[in-house]
Amino acid sequence: MAGFRIGALLHEGGMARIYRVTHPRHSLPMVMKLPRLEPEAPASTLNAFENECRILQRLHGPHVPRFIAADDNAEHPYLVMEFVEGDRLAQAARHAPLAVAELTALAMPVCRALHDLHRQNVIHLDLNPGNVRNRPDGEAVLIDFGLAHHAALPDVLDTAFGEDEGTTAYIAPEQLRHLRSESRSDVYALGAILYQLATGHYPFGRPNLISLKRRLVQPPLPPRFYNPRLPAWLQEIVLHCLEIRPDHRYPTAKRVAYLLAHPEAVALTRRAHRLRPDDHWTRARLWLCSLYRVLENTPPLHPHERLASSPHVLVAIDPARTSAALDEAMRRAVERIARHEKHSYFTCLAVVTGKELETNADALLEHQIAMRRWAKPLHLPPERIVFHALAGGPADKIVEYARQHVVDQIIIGERRRSGAARRFLGGLCSKVTAQAPCTVTVMRPRHSGA
Repeated sequence: MAGFRIGALLHEGGMARIYRVTHPRHSLPMVMKLPRLEPEAPASTLNAFENECRILQRLHGPHVPRFIAADDNAEHPYLVMEFVEGDRLAQAARHAPLAVAELTALAMPVCRALHDLHRQNVIHLDLNPGNVRNRPDGEAVLIDFGLAHHAALPDVLDTAFGEDEGTTAYIAPEQLRHLRSESRSDVYALGAILYQLATGHYPFGRPNLISLKRRLVQPPLPPRFYNPRLPAWLQEIVLHCLEIRPDHRYPTAKRVAYLLAHPEAVALTRRAHRLRPDDHWTRARLWLCSLYRVLENTPPLHPHERLASSPHVLVAIDPARTSAALDEAMRRAVERIARHEKHSYFTCLAVVTGKELETNADALLEHQIAMRRWAKPLHLPPERIVFHALAGGPADKIVEYARQHVVDQIIIGERRRSGAARRFLGGLCSKVTAQAPCTVTVMRPRHSGA
């Protein structure tokens, strides 16, 4: 078909069949997706197929399969894309509950992939373990965009007229109200995946009509009801993701990734300490509240707009090579962001070289203390700022951290000096600016002419 040689059938679902394919001009492992056209197929099959074709063509990067070819107008429509084989998340979900370390190692790549999707203005709306693949390096790849929504394109799917909303166990309450433009619906699905990995259960039990209705009016059983050894901070993250109202959830997937990697930044609330179901009075109160609040019609932000309103800022501090003037300049930069972006959060990072550790075994601890002293005048609550001291090459560690933790901006200080200090700092700023995956702001003391 279209020059592709069709091989083994890999998957057959209600809406499509997926085959391995090869082509003489393509060395990449590939699959071909063919929509089911027989009379018993769902009425939304062709709409979902067309939707996936046009969205996948507009996506790029390591977290989506590479688009190869498509024809959604042919007598036999098809979509050819890269084949990504790993299914670690789906396998792990079948063997849940997982240890906390394994859970976070699996979940953080999913958070990064979801962040990258939202950055490209797309909401998945059918996130579940079966729709996540893994590359050999562990990075997550999201698949199956048949129900996805692109904020810049007309929506060819209309759930209000009977189209599918998603996979029952992971659907957000607002999706049941036929809202398809809310990026925090994916945060809800992410919370459902975390719940499953932590407990071995779905948040609302067996997927059916009753479980769909329950999520509209009440939170799920606390994960610690099933797994009492689960740390309170992890239950806080899971239940925060699974809030009924979108504006009560974490705003972005990158925020979830940050908290999974920095448990000390998780602000514990009543959610964290629940061990049993809510009583009847609490459930009745939640039902009355949800009856009115879920129906609010505030237009959601586009995915990329929500990301911009919740920046993760990395502040690279070198306590051994700073000055009072430089410290003040960097604090002013942080204060401006913290004041204007109420959902912003910060990581202070110091890197200690191997040579420094050879001469001072306590250098990492001393840098931690120095950073906390530097940040004290900012008066930021613990959930908005964390501190890390790492050993290694400064530029490499700063850039690596920025990539792994989805940093939006790096603030780094440059001190005007001659000799070795000038060469070190100048080279560091240049390397970070050249290699960083985000905006880099280089601060200089006011007296240096900055």
